[in-house]
Amino acid sequence: MSQHTVSSTSSARRGSESPLALTPRPAPRPVQRALFGDCVPIPYRWLRATDSPEVARHFAAENAHTDARTAHLAPLREELCALVDDPASRLELSAPVLLDGWWYIDRFAPDGTATLSRVRDREGLRSPSGIPRIEPDRLLDGEEILVADCLSMMGFAVSSDHRLLARAEAALGGCRLIITDAATGEVVDRAVGGAGPDIVFSADSRSLLHTRLDDLGRRHQVRSHRLGTSADEDVLLLEESDHWAQLELARSRDGSALMIHSLSPQGSEAWLCDLSAVDTPPRPVTGRLTDARPARLEHAGDRLLVIHEDRDTLRTVLSEIGLDTTGGLPDMSALLTAEEDEHFESVEAFADVIALQLRGGGVPRLRLIPRRADGSLDLQAAHTVGRGGTLDSVRLEPVPAWGTRRIRYRLDSFLTPGMLLEHDLDTGESTELLREDIAGFDPTQYVERRLWATSTDGTQVPISLLARQDTPRDGTAPALLYGHGAFGVSTEPKLRPEARALVDRGVVLAIAHVRGGGEMGPQWHQQGRGLHKQNSFADLLACADHLVDTGWAAADRIGAAGDGAGALLVAGAANLAPERFRAILTGGPLVDPLETLLDPNVMLTLEEWAEWGDPAADEATYRSQRAYSPAENIRGTEYPAVFAWTALDGMDVPSACAAIWVAQLRARVTSDPDERPVLLRATPTPGSAGDPRVEGVAWLLEQLGAVTLGE
Repeated sequence: MSQHTVSSTSSARRGSESPLALTPRPAPRPVQRALFGDCVPIPYRWLRATDSPEVARHFAAENAHTDARTAHLAPLREELCALVDDPASRLELSAPVLLDGWWYIDRFAPDGTATLSRVRDREGLRSPSGIPRIEPDRLLDGEEILVADCLSMMGFAVSSDHRLLARAEAALGGCRLIITDAATGEVVDRAVGGAGPDIVFSADSRSLLHTRLDDLGRRHQVRSHRLGTSADEDVLLLEESDHWAQLELARSRDGSALMIHSLSPQGSEAWLCDLSAVDTPPRPVTGRLTDARPARLEHAGDRLLVIHEDRDTLRTVLSEIGLDTTGGLPDMSALLTAEEDEHFESVEAFADVIALQLRGGGVPRLRLIPRRADGSLDLQAAHTVGRGGTLDSVRLEPVPAWGTRRIRYRLDSFLTPGMLLEHDLDTGESTELLREDIAGFDPTQYVERRLWATSTDGTQVPISLLARQDTPRDGTAPALLYGHGAFGVSTEPKLRPEARALVDRGVVLAIAHVRGGGEMGPQWHQQGRGLHKQNSFADLLACADHLVDTGWAAADRIGAAGDGAGALLVAGAANLAPERFRAILTGGPLVDPLETLLDPNVMLTLEEWAEWGDPAADEATYRSQRAYSPAENIRGTEYPAVFAWTALDGMDVPSACAAIWVAQLRARVTSDPDERPVLLRATPTPGSAGDPRVEGVAWLLEQLGAVTLGE
């Protein structure tokens, strides 16, 4: 493959007028932030007043500047848009699901619309793969549309006799619960508002159990609503007073019970509710557990399965307890303990098998364990489904039938278009049901690898890597390092159009699975959150060094990218070692986290407070964030080029974060602004016309000298 370098200083491409003359330079208006004896000037806090005409003019000026600096990239943007906007790339992998003789069907259209329908199972309906063959824009004989527009549907439930359908529709203040006659579409009840998305029918289909939201949007109550009555008459079954906790509902597959979980950063609790007596208080099963790693329970018909953490080894364990357990977990012997590089995430029970979702070496795996006639587990017959590839991500798909003999799962990797498969418990064989259609993709032309970088404290950090087979491995190739590293979120290697756009131009694509994410289990998350956030930055820099040391990347051609908290990761790492990166691409960047957490006008979720801590109440948290906040720690030296995009409305991260960071960069860094520009793109909303992500990728390709497709 030949490398093609395109200079960002080409005046012929940008026109005769220098765009540097258009560079917005907002005037600093220093105010003092005084907290815990620390007095800090905050020169651009005024940009947080995003409703003011003055700030609106500033964002308009930023857009004009970005237009001028990127106009010559229009042909490349159009080329990338054609790839990313391919209708086939937007379709969801979804196959009909069989429950009690009914096939329930999610239909997705290229324009983003979706419907929910159903059809009775009958002879001749199934294709050779064992499911009905779905054709776009053509209903099956007898197929009924249950919900014509699913875009605002946050959750749904079907009554045990399949006569009623309940759906939770997004609305102001929470969901509106709408119950319809499935056959006629007639609305039976719509009395309940302010609800969460969790809804479950009682055994007799006369009541609907649901969660209720408080003023903070927290699911703090479980209520039972009798159909046809006023919501004021709902029976309060349970209320969670811990303001850090949220309630979740899960119906057992055998239809007998409702599991209620309370989950918070401080602990957990679980209750069991008999669905044949829904007006009686739920029975406490676990009592209040204060472990950082919450225990998760699964109803397995005649017993309860528990995933918990061993206090001594910190490994996850699968155990079981009696169905009648009340008030606290008894001493539990382990049925199965995770290996050193494993972590159990969840378990789902069926009549004849349990499906254990786990992570091995940081990658999702699915293990099936048969159940004997007495319901016990045949651990010797346990087996893992999927092909076993190094980066194969295997995830259990929804299978609602208790007595099913077929388990569905999804398989993805960098080299595998998304596949939906079904594993037959009788034959032990997996059948492919659906596959993403990726035109012109030849996996033999690419290579994927799992690498391990060594962080500053000796921790081994996984890297998922994708490149073309003909990409040189002599330390000359450009590379893009992507990371997130927060909220326990795991980033799986998947084949995406954006990935192909990069690697087909000779860029090595690497995902840094740094601490703060969930790839290696809850301890991995704990080691990169709160007061330990610096570990995330060290891990990312170690991954960049490893790419160079192993010949995968040129030291002067590495880009870094992240969205939201991932932008905090790459920007924080750039502050520590700006020489590591040639360019940085960020979306909705949380790059002014300390000021954001201290801003009373920013509505933060419980999850966000738990992730970052409260700098106003805790001095250690304040000083930690003060030390790593990207906008407050920019040094007077050369920095990477920067492209940041944000939306003025409708994003979790305030748009002011990006504006303040960009202003601070322009005021502090010594880089040549022509060679290494600092750009900001602001759209009205995340879904506005034009895709800033595509624009950012085009800009990044130019910065890395990889505009042209490899030959």
